[in-house]
Amino acid sequence: MRIAKTFGKLSLLGLLLILPAPMLAQTASTGAMTGTITDSAGALVPEVQVAVTNESTGEARTVNAQANGSYTVALLPPGSYRVEFSKTGFKRSVKSGLQVNVTETARLDLQLEPGGVEESVMITADAEVLQTESSALGRVTDRTLVSNLPLVTRNYTQIVTLSPGIAADVTNASELGRGSSGESGGNFRAHGGFGRDNNFQMNGVEINDLQASGFFSGGVAVPNPDAIQEFKVQTGLYDAAYGRNTGANVNVVTRSGGNEFHGSVFEFFRNDALNANEFFRNRAGQKRGVLKQNQFGFTLGGPVKKDKLFFFGSYQGMRQRNCVGGGGTSSFFSPPFTSDRSRAALGRMFAGQRGLLQGSAGPAIAADGSNISPQAQALLNLKLPNGEFVIPTPQQINPGQPFDLQGFSSFSESARFDEDQYLINFDFLHTDNSKIEGRFFWADSDQSQPFPGPNLGGPPAAGFPYLIKNEMRNLSLSHKYTFSPNLINQADFGFHRIHVPSIQVEPFRFADIGVSAPSNADPFPQIAIQGSLTLGGNGQGLEVAQNHFTFQDSMTYVHGRHTLRFGGGITRTRLDLTNFHFIGGLIFLSWPDFLLGLPGGPVSAGGNGSPFSNVFASVDIPGLFDRNWRITDGNLYLQDDIKVKPSFTLNVGLRYERMGQPADRLGRNSGFDISLANPNPPTGGTLEGFVVSQNFEGAVPAGVTQLDNSFGIRGKHQNTFGPRVGFAWRLPNTALPFTERMALRGGYGIYYSRGTGQPFFQLVAGPPFAVARQLIGVPNAAASFASPFRPEQTLPQFTPYSPTTQLTVPFIGQDYRPPITHQYSLNLQADLGSGMLLEVGYVGTRGKHQILSRSLNQAQLASPSNPIRGVITNTVANITQRVPVLGFTTTGIIAIDSVAVLRYDGLEASLAKRLSHGLQLLAAYTFSRAYSNTPNNTGAAGGNVFGDQTNLDANYGRSGFNREHRLVVSYVYELPGPRRSNGFLKQLLNGWAVAGVTVFQSGLPLSLTGTNANNVFGITGNRAQLAAGCTHADLTTSGSVHSRLNNFFNPACIARNAAGGAVWPIIGDDRRATDFGNSGVGIVTGPDQRNFDIAVIKRTQFGWLREGANLEFRAEFFNPFNTTQFANPSTNVGAAGYGVIAATAVNPRIIQFGLKLNF
Repeated sequence: MRIAKTFGKLSLLGLLLILPAPMLAQTASTGAMTGTITDSAGALVPEVQVAVTNESTGEARTVNAQANGSYTVALLPPGSYRVEFSKTGFKRSVKSGLQVNVTETARLDLQLEPGGVEESVMITADAEVLQTESSALGRVTDRTLVSNLPLVTRNYTQIVTLSPGIAADVTNASELGRGSSGESGGNFRAHGGFGRDNNFQMNGVEINDLQASGFFSGGVAVPNPDAIQEFKVQTGLYDAAYGRNTGANVNVVTRSGGNEFHGSVFEFFRNDALNANEFFRNRAGQKRGVLKQNQFGFTLGGPVKKDKLFFFGSYQGMRQRNCVGGGGTSSFFSPPFTSDRSRAALGRMFAGQRGLLQGSAGPAIAADGSNISPQAQALLNLKLPNGEFVIPTPQQINPGQPFDLQGFSSFSESARFDEDQYLINFDFLHTDNSKIEGRFFWADSDQSQPFPGPNLGGPPAAGFPYLIKNEMRNLSLSHKYTFSPNLINQADFGFHRIHVPSIQVEPFRFADIGVSAPSNADPFPQIAIQGSLTLGGNGQGLEVAQNHFTFQDSMTYVHGRHTLRFGGGITRTRLDLTNFHFIGGLIFLSWPDFLLGLPGGPVSAGGNGSPFSNVFASVDIPGLFDRNWRITDGNLYLQDDIKVKPSFTLNVGLRYERMGQPADRLGRNSGFDISLANPNPPTGGTLEGFVVSQNFEGAVPAGVTQLDNSFGIRGKHQNTFGPRVGFAWRLPNTALPFTERMALRGGYGIYYSRGTGQPFFQLVAGPPFAVARQLIGVPNAAASFASPFRPEQTLPQFTPYSPTTQLTVPFIGQDYRPPITHQYSLNLQADLGSGMLLEVGYVGTRGKHQILSRSLNQAQLASPSNPIRGVITNTVANITQRVPVLGFTTTGIIAIDSVAVLRYDGLEASLAKRLSHGLQLLAAYTFSRAYSNTPNNTGAAGGNVFGDQTNLDANYGRSGFNREHRLVVSYVYELPGPRRSNGFLKQLLNGWAVAGVTVFQSGLPLSLTGTNANNVFGITGNRAQLAAGCTHADLTTSGSVHSRLNNFFNPACIARNAAGGAVWPIIGDDRRATDFGNSGVGIVTGPDQRNFDIAVIKRTQFGWLREGANLEFRAEFFNPFNTTQFANPSTNVGAAGYGVIAATAVNPRIIQFGLKLNF
């Protein structure tokens, strides 16, 4: 008893330490039970004893009904419960098998019958399907679905996408390892938000990847489905007990042991011999790619001491060799190269061709190839260790195609993924009032990708594998203490660690082909030929180590009509970034540009006769990149769920969150404040505008501003307040039919998103510890293939900007703040009987302060009435004189700031059927429109602006992830067997089930873009100019997608010159400088998706082993009808492959077999 009192004091002490503010009857790892008790006349009955017992562990709780006849049992672990109602003068009522789900409040109303308590009445009614206690949007997925649905790589996050209001691609079964859905915030979006806005919790404690750099930073823990009890996806309108992000809340609860031993042994198996071939490989005459996968493991749970101490453990191993997807394939077009790479052969092939921007000026490739650059010839003749050319000879040649598209190659090489994961849980029922839980998850994985996605874009060439190791550790400890039947406290401690080193393997250096490059760029060459291929792999290397420590406490107090929940928490994060390197990147706009490799300028001076180098862009980042970030987050919340009437619940809450900025222990957070910059710097240069942290080591140079914190920005807006209000009203019986079986729910809330480390990682490229050297177009005119980069840089060093410099500085806006979302909804639920619930509603989202990256140094227009530094004309040559701040390129002042907006309006409908008669079903339909001025907000620093950097309204359009129509049907059906048959026939015909997921959804919005090298504003990445008379409806061709693989778009609708090149309106005084394009954002739609995943299951009972034991055989078919679902076409209007679809988005038919012994 002394120990019990000590634990109670500790929990209360934890509550006091974090200055509690009230919370709900459940937490992220628990559920609750509520209801109203009446007598046979309908009068409310107070002081009824309600005894609730967990049918697995025997854990028991007892409460008394309030004076208004209502009762609430808070903080119940999810599971099946036995409930007993007793009061003198009434028969004892008993309900078994009442399911309590995580984050939900099950409602069981009861009418007592007169009689003695020694008489028992068994309650047959289930908890009602109407959600009359909360306005939150979302679905619980129980063990039936988790264990039966065909899950690609057994990744539970796929199930998140089954809910209405979620936008996601069809899950690709050919992805490497556990797939991209476990990366960062998941590859799905809720109600128009972004992937990084989602919040993942496991057993009530957050497990997010704060760095959020995709596979570079590890993602979230994904325990195997056999270790999961259930999870809840709250897609929106969650109450004040939940926060951190504006997107979906995913709360997963792992399994516990009970008074009976239970477990499983399983093996899931794939082999490419069972699969169909990928469409383009098949068309190229290549064999199907290798795909071999084994997932194996076991679970075991049971008592250490019955009714007292329980354990549950799990192991899963995964071994995958993948040549189908996940970095194991690549395909691209090229000219019809042969194995003869001599100057003479290349000269004959390319004779007379010039660089894309040369026009008719300057040298063309000589017929004898004598003017082909030595670097290009060396690279064309360079071979990989396996003897193949680095730039491959095409596998197919089609002379009927345009020259640059005549060659086609499709490669497949085994990507590798190996993982071992372990889970161990314990539950200790210390006393009737005290319970302690421990949860630990461990996962280690190694993967290699032969074809990683390049930084410069384009399909990757072979020979540049990428190696990644991922280590995850998740620990949570929880203590629940019942002070009284109406006052319960839960204290949690959590720790999670993610450690991910990644290595880029490079088979050559720039020096090997005669290119002069600084030491930071030389080992990591990346060379992109637009419209064809990219050499160099991903190019980056990085080691990320995250350690997160969380303490949180929540208390629930039930009093009369009020259920108060209050609490808070604090998270301390250590985020260390080490061993980073970037690429040495070169972009050529065409193969003739690559072959010539000349600088811009007069031919007499060795140039190509144009203002542009054949090397259109050069990029490298020398730097001291290590960062030791320290971040502190905290929250307090108060939630009151008020039972205004038995049929009407009002949810009111307020949440405070402190979203801390990353402070660098090394003092290297630095940045730029454009409001302090000198627009007209002196000839000798200045450092005005540069800022450093308060712990900057060394003397602060003149002109540099030192901040009063360690963030690199002012650090405002870290404190946020989010009010929440909602209601749930069970409609009364009216003249309209069925209204008494309906519930109207609605709400409004303000939510904030915790910023990730990825935008702040861009600070590592800023002075004085690094220099982002990115020259594009005219500023890169001096570059040649022989010498494309700037000289070696000594660091740390501030480089003053002056009228003659062309610097680049990325930075976080000084007034950066967390993105904010206003969300509101109204929906109607109808109980259709037989456990079926129909829900139809509207959800609206309005977001502001969304993250966006743009240039603040776009050139301005001059005129006689508005001269700029004496310039009154607008030409390509004087772009650098018309910028707001001299000394930086037009794209060189790169602000990552919270200035974007988003809007979402969705009609969401679902039909859910609770498991009965062997059938469980969820059909979800969403009709939605999502808009933003950062529509493709998936980049490292949020979304980017194409075209006019100063006019965000012009960048407003359909969000790039918005699938206007989306229908998802998931189901599990246990087929009925014969009731009468002999033993063998009964075993053969009974135990069959089918489960599946069906997705039909619209294509993605696409924007047409290109390189507008002569842009008068100096912004070369532009949206296209439409041809006169063309509307958006004219942009795409007609017919099936299959018939339009080479001409998805109508090329005649893009403004072009006589040679067929994309052009923009000329507005310059030199008759050369051009305006931005007039096409909008998201104006065309890509291919739709139609997919089926089906599992056929046979369970054979093994009663001789133990009651309920069975052997389960599974045959899982991903895309069983082998429906080809194409990727989006190329949208680069200047590329030879414009409008060409060269890849698929979803796997071909893949078959997986599984065998599982359940006991």
